[in-house]
Amino acid sequence: MQRIELNDVEYGDCTVLIGKKQEILMVDCGSMNQKLRDGELPMDQRFEQIAQRYAPFLERHFLLTHYHRDHLCGFKKILETHPGYFTRVLIPASPLDQNGAPLLLDFALFAHLFLPSQSDCSQVNTSCLRIFPYLEKTLGSERIFTLRAGDVFSFDGTEYEVLWPETEHFPFPAELSSAVEEMNILFSSPFLPSCAEQFLRRKENFFRLSLQCADAFCVSGRALPETRREVLFQLTEELKAMEELREELHLTPNAHKVREILESPLLLAAFSDALNASSVVFHNRRKGTASWEDLLMTGDVTPEILESLEDKLYDGYNLIKAPHHGTASGWCRLFSQLGSAHILISNGDYHAGGSIAQEYVDLENAVRHCTNPHACKWFGASGGCCNRLSYCFDQESGAGLAIKCPAASGKKAPGCAIEVITASGKKGCFCEP
Repeated sequence: MQRIELNDVEYGDCTVLIGKKQEILMVDCGSMNQKLRDGELPMDQRFEQIAQRYAPFLERHFLLTHYHRDHLCGFKKILETHPGYFTRVLIPASPLDQNGAPLLLDFALFAHLFLPSQSDCSQVNTSCLRIFPYLEKTLGSERIFTLRAGDVFSFDGTEYEVLWPETEHFPFPAELSSAVEEMNILFSSPFLPSCAEQFLRRKENFFRLSLQCADAFCVSGRALPETRREVLFQLTEELKAMEELREELHLTPNAHKVREILESPLLLAAFSDALNASSVVFHNRRKGTASWEDLLMTGDVTPEILESLEDKLYDGYNLIKAPHHGTASGWCRLFSQLGSAHILISNGDYHAGGSIAQEYVDLENAVRHCTNPHACKWFGASGGCCNRLSYCFDQESGAGLAIKCPAASGKKAPGCAIEVITASGKKGCFCEP
């Protein structure tokens, strides 16, 4: 890996690893915002900027950590305007509960069929249902790969190990499990119209085919091309068949009860939390001792999940991607125990987003690379960047205060090879001009 670019997309994520051989790995691309504060640029134009920036690279890989708008809407926008843009796309496999049920898919399917039309802007993102047909249409089936704990993928001569998600015995919130069970029971009565029985039968077929797709497209052991094409075709047809039942299902006696369940704020929060908890977490495989290559990418994974992975983590990393935009809800106690030279924080001005947690400011000997200071209470109170207090060990002259980094004044690239890319160009690791 040659360098890392953290793209400013306001309250969202777009981190790009740049290799030595004209290839990139983009990890997530999305935002909750409609505009970028920098120049009041519409977010669709910002995504186009990002697409143009990396278009000259020969190999463009993409890794989606999870199915939330602030991680995927830019990815989909790029594919809409530039079909075939990515050489390879890696997506998370759907996790199963202790009974082997894919609860994220189950909840999303009820939402897809019983709530008003869902989109990337909706509270319930249903992209996990349609991701395989969507990628086949915009990229082709040969470029789709799935990831789960234990898988290994390569980029720029380095192997990366997937630490999460585990796809069996996934720790779903109890309220989500109960709600999905209740909705299924509502459609299990023998006194309902025949469309209810058809729905349940097709739903189970859809889940079975979804799991077959996850296995057939697995990065660590792909099925034969004809097998992948066949299971993907069956999956697409099963979803279409259920969509054709939508109007009949809305007329069934229990349809309104399903909608009431789906619209519960507590349940929507539980579904969103489960999506975050299923984020892909990965780090590089060390070839020997610690090195500049050591990084930990976290998506929006929860602190509880990170703590469960403690035994698999290294004792330190050169770089850690702060989960959930560096907010307090994503802070994990392990970050104060792991040695880390650099922290990536992608946050921005968003009415419903959290501010950057003070715990990151308090980390010693870690330089923060923030896309945007407007969600930082430290910056708001002090008018200065917390990196003024940080020591950087990647300067040409040796360890010293990060304020001495030449990139802070725009003179040249930083020694750490980590840069924040805004709509108006590059900036160093200092928030103030």
